Amino acid sequence: MNGNNLPHKLQKLKSVVKEQGVYGATVFLYQRFLSRFKTDTINLDNHQKYQIWLEKNSLKESDLEVYRQDIESWHNLPKFSIIMPVYNVETQLLKKAIDSVKNQIYPHWELCIADDASPSPHIRPLLEHYSQIDSRIKIVFRETNGNISAASNSALAIATGDYIALLDHDDEITIDALYHNAKLINEHPDADFIYSDEDKINIQGIRTDPFFKPDWSPDYFHACMYTCHLGVYRKQLIDLIGGFRSEYDGAQDYDLVLRVVENTSKIYHIPRVLYHWRTIPSSAASGEKAKPWAYQSARKSLEAMIQRSTYPGFLEDSSFPGFFRVRRKFDPNNLVSIVIPSAGKTIETPKGYLQLLENCINSINQKSTYKNFEFVVVDGYNVPDATLEKITASNVKLVRCDKPFNLSMRINLGVQHAQGEFVILLNDDTEVITPDWIESMLEFAQQEEIGAVGAKLLFPNHTIQHSGVAILGGNPGHVFYGLDANHPGYFLSNMVNRNYFAVTGACLMMRRSLYIELGGFDEEFPLHYNDVNLCLNAHKAGYRNIVTPYAKLYHYESVSKEKSVAPEEWNKLNQRWGQYFQSLGGDPYYNVNLSNDAYFSIDLKT
Repeated sequence: MNGNNLPHKLQKLKSVVKEQGVYGATVFLYQRFLSRFKTDTINLDNHQKYQIWLEKNSLKESDLEVYRQDIESWHNLPKFSIIMPVYNVETQLLKKAIDSVKNQIYPHWELCIADDASPSPHIRPLLEHYSQIDSRIKIVFRETNGNISAASNSALAIATGDYIALLDHDDEITIDALYHNAKLINEHPDADFIYSDEDKINIQGIRTDPFFKPDWSPDYFHACMYTCHLGVYRKQLIDLIGGFRSEYDGAQDYDLVLRVVENTSKIYHIPRVLYHWRTIPSSAASGEKAKPWAYQSARKSLEAMIQRSTYPGFLEDSSFPGFFRVRRKFDPNNLVSIVIPSAGKTIETPKGYLQLLENCINSINQKSTYKNFEFVVVDGYNVPDATLEKITASNVKLVRCDKPFNLSMRINLGVQHAQGEFVILLNDDTEVITPDWIESMLEFAQQEEIGAVGAKLLFPNHTIQHSGVAILGGNPGHVFYGLDANHPGYFLSNMVNRNYFAVTGACLMMRRSLYIELGGFDEEFPLHYNDVNLCLNAHKAGYRNIVTPYAKLYHYESVSKEKSVAPEEWNKLNQRWGQYFQSLGGDPYYNVNLSNDAYFSIDLKT
């Protein structure tokens, strides 16, 4: 066990004991071990798949010729200034970095290098040599060492391009990196910030660990600096915000982007690997031990962002170095209406019979630390009288519906009778795990830019039922379904706040006014996809949806509804949204290089 992480691990274990008891904590430790073993197996599988993927997707000369013809047809030929701070890097690696720029098939670039007073004698003659053989390579030699932000600003000072791109002195960009950025700018001249996918490369040139990223996901970005490489920014905007700031050295690019996105919404993602991040002992690409101070700088960057934000808050560390939880303050006087449609069913469990509605309400009343809520229970005159007597003794409003069963209609009816500024749509077959589940969701639901907020739902055996909904090929599905609750997921997607196309209506929070504005649950979807349809309405209207894994509940899934999906509802969903899916190029929070058949696995069909 790493001693540096011991406090975080002990804190995590304490929270598990609090949530699940000693037995649950024992299960947690065992499953954590299995999860790590499973993760290693998945990574190995993806490593093997990536080598196959690389063979299938390697650039051919015919591809490059098509790209060159494209360039000749463009009227807009943006100039890129590539910013490269240099300090004491090995000759071989520095040459590889510079050559990766010289080899670009897109010719309109300049490489702005600032040497940060390197003591190594080989640096100056090498840089001078390159500047002599290519006039596009511009060098500034700093007289004193100022570290990476100061050196980056020195390079920025000699930049004359329309856009800047950031390249570390020991990394490489692909031969078509600037071409694809220029192509996007021709298609979207308003682009202010462009990022692409990346992988890692070792000294021998072997490529591993691809990161196929989602489109712009602000809440995932607040958990980690996922956009990373290759970052391309409109120079005018970088000048406006004042360039790099030395007090954030180690995470200076994170601080930069946090300020960039506060000044523009013109953010684009290129789902292609255009950057190779070198894995050497001194590089952050080698792991958390390489640059531990970088995580402190990242923390400072996020804390500064929170200070500037219209939503006051604070920052918490996660159990994973380099990943964080941004917390937001909220008005504790907000009334939250918990709308529960119920048929009053009882199920048999290993511990005996369980009356679902009673168990759900009891768990909320007994465990929830947020107390300003009301229950709105909607039934079809089928909840047993004995249950009604028990639940109506608490703060429960009973709404009855004598019309043929339509889940969407009943939920809409419940929302109509709700008095809260916020509503939680909740299945009766759920049970609270984390006491602050309402607070964790409310932090996001209060934000005007956010639509639906989902929770992490677990089966009673502590595997995942819901951790976000992806829509692949028109098919909505739950990511990480069936995996252990503590499985990290793809680049920690299962452990931090993350944006998704949709969330399940089994536990969904939204501002009541927004729910009404979006039309609520469409009653043409009487049982299935009503939640997906609502989330898509929110996304189309410009809101983003999010899942927070810090709100956890058990879900005795499929007790309250059939497992099968009516084909007519699936067809209706795709008829209604097929064109929208096509216009977006698919699910914006799921990379096209990942499989539609196995979530977050590399797609060998592409």
